[in-house]
Amino acid sequence: MRILYSLGGLLVAGSLLMAQTDEAPLRDAMKKIAPANGALGKKIAAKDATAAADAKQLAATFATVEKFWKKRKAADAVGFAKTAGTEFKAIGKLAAAGKWDDAAASHKKMGANCKGCHEVHREKAPDGWKIK
Repeated sequence: MRILYSLGGLLVAGSLLMAQTDEAPLRDAMKKIAPANGALGKKIAAKDATAAADAKQLAATFATVEKFWKKRKAADAVGFAKTAGTEFKAIGKLAAAGKWDDAAASHKKMGANCKGCHEVHREKAPDGWKIK
């Protein structure tokens, strides 16, 4: 009987570990996105030409986010990620062209896109956030 309980415990622990591993790409991407997006906003406000490279990196990171949600078959989240990738590419082009007001407006619009996905696909947990 002890062996069965031990095996059951291992199965539960293994399932939890697999779930965490499955979520690792999204969690890693989100840990990069938040500070990079904040820095991008500051660079746009300062009319710093390096904002273009930051926007390009954010677009690339959202490709990882999109891939994660495709595996989960969450069409709405895939849409949010695609929009983010496309918009950050556009922001990069605007910044490279010195169109700072347009870049700022586009960057501000991204807040609503991010919020939309977060409202649907994450929830507050005791240790931070949990993916739904």
